[in-house]
Amino acid sequence: MTLRWAAIVGVAATTVLAACTPAAVAATASCAEALSRCLATLPSGGSCTPTLPVPKTALPPPIRPVGYNLTRLRRGVYAYLDGTYTALIVRSSTDRLVLVDLPVIAGAEANGSRITAAAEEVLAGSSPSRVDLIYSHAHWDHTEGSIPLVAHLQAHHPTTPVTVWASSELREDLARLTTPRAVAPNRRIPRRGVTLRLDGGLTLRAWVIPRAHTAADVAVHILPGDGHDDGAPGVAHLVGVVFPGWAPPFALALTTDVGRFRDAHTELLRLPWSVFSGGHLTRLGSRADVEASLAYTEDLLSAAAAAVAAVDGPAVAAAGAASVGDPAAPEFGNIWWVAARVGRRLQLDACARTVVAKWGCRLAGLDVMARNNCAAALPFVQIMS
Repeated sequence: MTLRWAAIVGVAATTVLAACTPAAVAATASCAEALSRCLATLPSGGSCTPTLPVPKTALPPPIRPVGYNLTRLRRGVYAYLDGTYTALIVRSSTDRLVLVDLPVIAGAEANGSRITAAAEEVLAGSSPSRVDLIYSHAHWDHTEGSIPLVAHLQAHHPTTPVTVWASSELREDLARLTTPRAVAPNRRIPRRGVTLRLDGGLTLRAWVIPRAHTAADVAVHILPGDGHDDGAPGVAHLVGVVFPGWAPPFALALTTDVGRFRDAHTELLRLPWSVFSGGHLTRLGSRADVEASLAYTEDLLSAAAAAVAAVDGPAVAAAGAASVGDPAAPEFGNIWWVAARVGRRLQLDACARTVVAKWGCRLAGLDVMARNNCAAALPFVQIMS
């Protein structure tokens, strides 16, 4: 998610947190009833009006006055959540600190200081023996928090070595900038990955999944506990693909490759973990959330393929395409009008109706984002067919 959209989402999340009282949740209408009304009145080119209620499980929990929550996932592993972002903070038995993602909310008070405060809270008064920062991808709202954090480390822990990890693509992006948007990486994450073995039985692997969300997305896997910490859960972190409890925003979260977006789910599910961090929104996820996101993506592609097959020449003609050949009509000769305003609109309507009917009460916000998701899926299935 880009910095501008993240700022808008941050404002929305703050507003929701202020209004999310038990009474407000209790007043939410039954989604099944709302969905039935929506499908009965869904206009061409529109979404549900009023929008479908957000499931209680997708609403954000109360955030502490410091502006973030810390959730202990296992010994030495914490999740940072502020209602807009999720990140991971890992502390080894020798006080080596690893931060996975450095989020920042544009325009927030004390810009970037929340992740710094969270890191100090995890350290609990100790000085870190070493700090590793891992960037997940090239969107600046996930990297700019590194600037105040490293400034803080230099001021308060000046002898602590700092290693900054990133993909080659992100390193190149940063090298082209004239305004700093992140602390420059000094170590590269290769496609095959890198493994950090931390004291206390913690093992962390980072590797590149290309084109799932951006050109090069770094996934992180904290392996399940070994002999030092038997039974501790594995943790997976990948940004911009799975939004636990929510539909993907816009054109499948601005993915550059719909096929790789889908396949990234499968790649994650091959690994042993039980806690998922998606980088955004209100809560952590589970394997069930990733499985649901994959099932939704597959249903979306099936709905798009069915829409392409159903919207044939007769259907386009019946929808008014003949006016393109009428010299008296304003659309006369406008081929793109037929393609976009008639053919594609019919495809989007059919695709969106199908996925909203099945998933509208399972993924929050789908009624708002269904047409955008379909807009990403339709060209993919047409190219692949």
